Order: sequence, then structure tokens, then C-alpha cells
Amino acid sequence: MPMPFFVRNVPRIMPLPIGVLLILVIAVALSGCGNSQSPSQTRQNGTQLAQNDAESDTERLDRLLQKKRAKPPKRFDKPKEAMIFFAERRAPVGETAIPVERYVAALKHMDGMDIYSTRLDRLIPAGRKRDFLDSRQGVLGRWTPVGPGNVGGRIRAVVVDPVTPATLYVGGVAGGVWKTLDSGTTWTPLTDLLPNLAVCSLAMDPKNPAVLYAGTGEGFGNSDAVRGAGIFKTTNSGAGWTLLSATATEAFYYVNDIVISPNDSNRVYAATRQGIYLSTNAGTSWTQVHDASTINGCTDLAVSDNAGTDRVFAACGMWTTSPTAYILRSTNNGTSWSQVHTQQYMDRTSLAIAPSNPDIIYALASNNNPTKKYLYTNGLLAVLKSVDGGATWNAVYTNTNDCTVPADMLLTNPQSAMCPCTDNPNNFSNQGWYDNVIAVDPANPDIVWAGGIDLFRSDDGGHTWGMASYWWAKTDRPYYTHADHHALVFHPGYNGTTNQILFSGNDGGMFVTANARAAVTQTVCNTANPPQVAWTSLNNGLSVTQYYYGAVYPGGDTFFGGSQDNGTTRGTVAAGPNAWTTLLGGDGGAVAVNPNNTNILYGEYTNLSMVRSTNGGATFHDCVSGITEDANTFPFITVFTMDPNNPDILWTGNRYPWRTTNSATLWTQAGTELPDGASISAIAVAPGDSGLTAIGTSKGHIRVNTASLSASASTKGSHSKPVKGNISSLAFDPTNTRTMYATCSNFGEHHVVKSTDGGATWTKITGSGSSALPDVPTFSIVVDPYVPSRLYVGTDLGVFVTTNGGASWAVENTGFANVITESLVRDATSGRLFAFTHGRGVWHVPMPGTAPVVPATVPLLLGDQ
Repeated sequence: MPMPFFVRNVPRIMPLPIGVLLILVIAVALSGCGNSQSPSQTRQNGTQLAQNDAESDTERLDRLLQKKRAKPPKRFDKPKEAMIFFAERRAPVGETAIPVERYVAALKHMDGMDIYSTRLDRLIPAGRKRDFLDSRQGVLGRWTPVGPGNVGGRIRAVVVDPVTPATLYVGGVAGGVWKTLDSGTTWTPLTDLLPNLAVCSLAMDPKNPAVLYAGTGEGFGNSDAVRGAGIFKTTNSGAGWTLLSATATEAFYYVNDIVISPNDSNRVYAATRQGIYLSTNAGTSWTQVHDASTINGCTDLAVSDNAGTDRVFAACGMWTTSPTAYILRSTNNGTSWSQVHTQQYMDRTSLAIAPSNPDIIYALASNNNPTKKYLYTNGLLAVLKSVDGGATWNAVYTNTNDCTVPADMLLTNPQSAMCPCTDNPNNFSNQGWYDNVIAVDPANPDIVWAGGIDLFRSDDGGHTWGMASYWWAKTDRPYYTHADHHALVFHPGYNGTTNQILFSGNDGGMFVTANARAAVTQTVCNTANPPQVAWTSLNNGLSVTQYYYGAVYPGGDTFFGGSQDNGTTRGTVAAGPNAWTTLLGGDGGAVAVNPNNTNILYGEYTNLSMVRSTNGGATFHDCVSGITEDANTFPFITVFTMDPNNPDILWTGNRYPWRTTNSATLWTQAGTELPDGASISAIAVAPGDSGLTAIGTSKGHIRVNTASLSASASTKGSHSKPVKGNISSLAFDPTNTRTMYATCSNFGEHHVVKSTDGGATWTKITGSGSSALPDVPTFSIVVDPYVPSRLYVGTDLGVFVTTNGGASWAVENTGFANVITESLVRDATSGRLFAFTHGRGVWHVPMPGTAPVVPATVPLLLGDQ
């Protein structure tokens, strides 16, 4: 789930998350009053239960209710916090905004860099790049994607070809544009090598479906999470894309919506963080026709034909109180605009025109009312309707009765809201700033759909509403969809009878129903009367999952990782990319597997919420006993590291380091507080020496301890500060542990530094000139044990390699995407390098060499960190 975060300043609200706030709350009352958790997974009295195929929905609800009575529910999926976490690790030190223009500069620099092919162990001169890059051509030396193809990730844009409806295009917020030719049975990525994969809006030319526009940058209150680089255009159904040069400016860093005139394909409208822009020449040039920069821009557009003239609507404003958000209308092809509706407490709003009667328009408005904040703020304000072409608007439903079910819950979490209405109001999870979409049945203007955390439908013009999905249900139930809906698109042939196909793009990827007019329900969580609308996942090779960390079982044939919105998931070579399974729900983080006993797994939710499984992932239990720091002060994604020499030893921490020597049964403080109020951001244990550890902090400190197994609460260790920013990873040279490496993720810092004296002094090793590592956030480093001068780093623009200890660098994107790569892991048994990406799933490539050069004391499993 997401969290609100802005380009220039952070809204004054609780901690800000990433993606949609799908709160993992944990209680559900069988009477229709209950709390819930992250999609299909729930924690019970400190235990995370894997989905039990034998468990009925009623048994599940009973268990959830018992959990609620046992202890207060806890949020797991935190969009706002995720957003802040994303930005703080990237913004220049002392700033809050991510300088998107530096990505553009980095990409230009990359064009002149050589390529290194890990599989071929050779440098490819910059002039021959095109011979090796295309991931669709079966190029020698390419990486292999391994999924997950069935888990999905955040989809904000969906378009369907009206001529060939089996052809769909979707946009992943960090995974680019994908295409299917068979209604979602299979998918193909189209934009892996574009300079930006943060696709949040798509528009298809209504007169020529081969022409599409892709807007980049996720500006829905979580803008710093995924930056954009303008609008890209294809004229050949996605085979090739071109950046519209006029949009390579700050005004188009966050393109929230694009619509094309039904009358003139040259006329294109874009809603951005700055306002509304109009092109009259198919994207060649653009003019700002409405400035909304002071209220965080415009978020939605809708256009219809009015006697040969475009009638266009725009919803503008988010996280704003003065003025409030508003709806604009243009009746002259976007030349001039007038405000047609605003009201007190109005905030982010979505729009939909009735295809069967364009004079009828609906709006779903969120709320910034500070009164009864848990009920109203970011929840539903009203469902608005116009029946005169948008000239006047009236509320057909207003959120005034605290807990009307389910109408008041259109933009909140119905399950977590209902019981708290009477016993614990703090469990409300309102996300109108993040997931907010409305759509009108093409054949009946009175049938309206609304998407928030769940899906809802009204059959009487918006006056009353019923639930059309249960996000908290078991994933094999027909009424289940993933939470947090962003796009609702009807099939071009929809008629309400023989064709009732509706697509939903959400935080879990793509879903479809073929019976959109089936019965909805008024009960929130009584599965004796669930929605009859049946949903099917279309995540068949749609690999857009956003990972933070990953781990690999010995041999490299099983792997798992923690991701944003989609929990902790596991895949195997044997099962293939479309058969990943979910181990934990919510937002996932760091993971580890015991190489000596792979039934012992570790994972986490957000903050301090580490869990352990001793039965291969069937169940997980809390394992933070002994840690006395406030769990809520830990980083959104908390680092923990397994000792590569002894898997019973693990390290974690926030302001203080903590160590366990008994597989996380009990933790002991192993050091004094870190300097400057910094939190721990990276930990490494030296291969062959469990007593030698390095700890990095969010403010550039590195603490080295040569006797860490005996460290106590008073142990200080030795300190250095090679950079000012976030130390994102640490690694020891396996052949000489006096040599250490650190990466830094903040723009403007030395992104890779090296110490040859055990951490006392550090030197930058980012190269120079055309072979320098570009100035982009860098998150992970792996030292090749065969050739220790060969280093791999994962960055916001993919993987880079040096073969000479950092004197020069090359791009490693042979068949790989220009995607955020936060976790690189080397499996010592197979020699494969795994990349866990934030938007394109998991990849691997065999590393060169046959026998590592390592000290005799180092075990075979190096557990590269």
C-alpha cells in the first residue's frame, strides 16, 4: 500500500506509505462487523498462518475474530510509510524531494558506457550495445527472468484494443508497459529498456489502436515513490517507443492521466502534478491550459464528444484545504476551463462519464475533514452526479452517518472499519488519496462501480451501494480480488447481458470478471452471503512485483523475497514463474533461509515485526523476544542479516544493534546507540569470522567490531563516516576481510566506497569519465569470490559491474531491464547471481568461474550479503 508524499514538501500527516494503504488488520465479526489483514494472510496471536486449503471462510473469520479479541490489530500494509522510506533513502542529504532530472542525466551517461555480459564474461563496446540488449530476442549472455508471473504488482493503467479486444495493455508503476494478445493468458513486456518504467497512465488513440501514449510518474500523493520522465508514444502497437521531447521537463515528471479527443486524434490532454496540458499536434508540443501546481496538480480526466466538440472534465487537487479540490469542465476542446464543482473538505476525486448517456457524469470525492479523523480524513466525502453534461452537480450519497455499511466505506477498509465503529476507531484505514476510481456501466447509466480498497457497485445511480469483492478472503474464492483498486475498464463489447466483462487493475496486478452484473452484498464479511460477482486473476506471466530483499536456497533452485503490497513470496525453478506461492501477506521486507536446514525461514512485515518458520513456511511466529526498542520507531523495512558462517546467529537493530545466537529465540543488545540518532540500514558479517561485523547507518556511519560475538550493551566498536547519506549495503572481500565495501543510496554521494584497513579509512571507487558509475541511488553490492576485483551493484537503473575494483564501470543489462534493483544475492552452490527488482520481479544469471578463491576457513555457503 502507498503513502502520501510530495515532491517539494511532505504533507503533515501520519507517517507516509508507498502504493495503496491496504491495511493488514486482523479481526472480523461474523455478523458483518470485522477487521482484516493483508490479502489472504493473517497473523494470529503472534503467528502468521499460511493459507490453509482446508480452512473454510467461516473458520477463517472465527480465527480472525479470536485474534482481535486476543490483542489489538496491527497494520501491515502501509502505503504512506513505504513512500517516505522510498524517498528518504534517495533524496540528497538534507532534502526531501527526489531530483528526477538526475535520472535523465544518468541515462544519457549510460548511453556512452560499455556493457558487461556476466554470462559471457566479456565487455561489449558501447557501439555494439543494440546487438546484445533486447530481452525479447533470445540474445546470448542474457539474464533469465524467473517470475513471479502470478503474483502481480501495482497496476494503475489499463486499455483494451476496441478492434481486437483480446489485446490489452497495462502499466506497472515500476514495471513498464505490458501487452497481452490473448485476453491475459500470457503477457509480454514492451518497455524494459526505456529510460523510465514508472508507467501510471495509458491512452489509446480511439481512431488508431496502434497509437498509444504512456505517462510516467506516480503522482497520486505518493509522488516521490516512483518518479517519471515524461510521456512516451508508440505508433506500432508497442513495438517501439519514443519519448515526446516536449515532455522531458519537470512539468511531466508525474503524469497522472492522459485522454485523447474522440474527434481529433491530434488533440491529447494530460493531467500532471502541475495541472492540465494540451497538445494539438499528437504530442509534439504542449501548452498548459490550467495551472494547479499549488494544489498538487490534477489527478483525473474524462472526455466525451459533444456534437463534434470535446467536452472535457478534470479533477484537480489533493492533500489541499485552501482551496479545496474541484472539478473543471471545458466545452471548447480544452481551450478554456471553468470550475463546475467544489465543496468543503473535497479532496482527491475520480471521474467517469456514462458511455450510454454522456450528459451523465459521476465523481467519487475523498474527504479531508479533520473531524472524526479516523472516519473521514481520506475516506469518502460524497458520490457526486451531474445529469446536464457537467454544468451542475449534486451529491447522490454523502458520508454523514459514521458507519453505514457499505456505502460509507467506498474509500476505506470495510473489514477493519466496522467493529472499530463501536470499540476501537483507530482501526479505520482510509485511502481515498491512493486508491480512488469510479466507472459507469456502458449499457446502463444507473449502474456505477467504485474502487477503493475493495470494489463496490450501485444499481440505482449511486444512492445505495453493495460490495462486489472481498479482498480479505482466501485467494481461491470467486469473490476475492487483491486490494487497492486503481483502474476499472469495461470490455469494448460489453452489453450487460451476453458480455459482462470488466477488468480491474490493482495492487495485485490484473483481475477480470465475466459477470459484472451479478448480485452484490450489503454484508461486509459474512461469507454466508458473499458477492456473486466472480473474479479471476490475469497474472499469468505479468511480472511486476516490487521486491525489497531476496534470499536463495542452496543450489539456487528455490528463492523468495519480501515485496511492497504483495508480501513475502516464494518460487522454484521446478514449478516455473507462474507458480509462486505466498508465505506472508502485507508488505514484505528482509528474508533469510538457514542453509543447513531450509525448513527454517525468516521474514518480516514492516518496522520491527520479524517472524520465523521452522516448517518450511507453513507457519510463522514472532521472533523478536528480548528487543526492548520501541517497535514503531524501527525503519519501515528493517534490515536483518544471517551470519554466513553460523545460521543460528542473526543481527538486526534500529538505534542499537541486536544479536541472537539461538535462531532468534532471544535477542541481546550488542552495542551502544549509533551516532546522530541514526538507524541501522545495513549489516554484514565477514565470511570465515563471525566476530567481525560491520554496521551501516542511515546517516553514513559505519561501525566495525572485531569481537562482536562478545559485544554487550556498552560496546562501541570503531566508527567512520565515509558518506553523509544512507549506507544501503556492506560487503567483505571473501579473500581478505580487511577489505570492505559500502554502497550509499542518496543522490550526490559517493555511491560505492572501499576500505583496505578494516574500515578505518574509505576511498570512493566510482570511476571517472564515460566509465564512471552514474549518480543514481545504489542499494546492493556483491563481491565475486572468483575474482574479487569484480563487483556488482544494484541501482535504481539496474545492475552495473566493475572488473577492476572500481576504476571503471559497465552496464550489465544484457536482456535485463532498466529497473530498480534493491537486492543482489549470489548463490555460492550454483554460482548464479540473483537480482530481486522493485518492479520487474526476480532474475538470475550464471557468474563466471568454477572454483572460488577463498580462505580454507570459509564454508562453501558464503551467504553473500
